Amino acid sequence: MPNETLATNVVEAKNPSSLRIRLDCGPGDDGKRITRSRTYSNLKPTAAADDVYNVADALISLQQNTVLDIAKIDNTSLLP
Repeated sequence: MPNETLATNVVEAKNPSSLRIRLDCGPGDDGKRITRSRTYSNLKPTAAADDVYNVADALISLQQNTVLDIAKIDNTSLLP
């Protein structure tokens, strides 16, 4: 990489996170597994993993389908 400068003072800006719960909705007409995701936005980026999981667990209790995955998705902007 000749004649290119590399950033040295990159600043991270935390943006709101989101919670994604992926559900197994059973087999479709063609026999393939059907999955659906529910995403809940605007979580505080500082929310602890335990707290996010406990909220997800409460939301899961309202679902009829089996849970495949729970994910906290962090969103960070990088500023030069």
